[in-house]
Amino acid sequence: MVTIKQIALETDVSSSTVSRVLNNDLTLSVSDETRRKIIDAAQRLNYTKKHKKSISKKLIHIAVLTVFSEIQEASDAYWRQIYLSIEQNAQEQNIIVDEIIRINQGINIANFATYDAIIILGDMTQKAVNQLQKINERIVLVDAKTRYETIDSVDTELRLMTTRILDEFYQAGRRHIGFIGGVNDLLELDGSSTIAVEDVRSEIYRNWAEEHQMSPHLYTGPWHAETGTQGAISLLGKEHNIDALLVASDPIAIGAINALKSENLEPGIDIDVVSFDNVELSSYLVPALTTVDLNPAALGKTALEQAYELANDERDWTVWATIPGNLKYRETFKK
Repeated sequence: MVTIKQIALETDVSSSTVSRVLNNDLTLSVSDETRRKIIDAAQRLNYTKKHKKSISKKLIHIAVLTVFSEIQEASDAYWRQIYLSIEQNAQEQNIIVDEIIRINQGINIANFATYDAIIILGDMTQKAVNQLQKINERIVLVDAKTRYETIDSVDTELRLMTTRILDEFYQAGRRHIGFIGGVNDLLELDGSSTIAVEDVRSEIYRNWAEEHQMSPHLYTGPWHAETGTQGAISLLGKEHNIDALLVASDPIAIGAINALKSENLEPGIDIDVVSFDNVELSSYLVPALTTVDLNPAALGKTALEQAYELANDERDWTVWATIPGNLKYRETFKK
């Protein structure tokens, strides 16, 4: 059976536009030429609508805007899993989600007015978010570092989990705890970035170290494995007695573990290591990595549910949802 997505590929038009044309959406602003091209393709491919005996729900069109390029996403399974969860759950409901819109590929902000709601993945400046909100008020932010009074958000619970891990290190007798993390760039709508903010885990680590009268041993950089390698070497060079490392992501942790092994330090024996993400590879490392599962599937599902509620005007209040993580104990740190 011919699908809307096949017609979209045939006509080089978005799935959302194809669906709205074929469903006679009179509010859609589209040229007569494009409308005719879609209808001709549908007839040529023998497209037929699904007819239901019962009255069907309103067809919802949601845009997913991400600050990450395809290259960045390929090396970060966390964000890729969030989008896949949104896409999968949309297929099970009466929701159309176009192909992911990447800010680095250039966007026409006016196009967002045609969607019933927008889901934004990643960090944008307050100016960029406000610009989008003026075009479309129905916005859901996923794992953003800023919370807005009138905008829905879905976040991971990082503060309590970071504190818990540091407390467990301390209870295990660790007194020289290091931290390796990433820096978050806030993007404008043109893809540029002039603002970088500290990750919340770095903030919690600094405060925790101060409360426990410990010297902080901290290193931050881009969100990839090389930061872990350079961070571990740098921290060990300044403090030879480091006995535990908290790392902000699994890819960074992999780089750190390689550096530790090159210094003849065995993670889980000579030095404990805990990170975040629980990517599939983490359980197959030698030694297997203790890490926090941030439940990206739940983040994506919850974001879609909130966008659906906004699109249907089901509520007039803002929702800030927090998804707890799950610490997976493996060989690099055992409870």
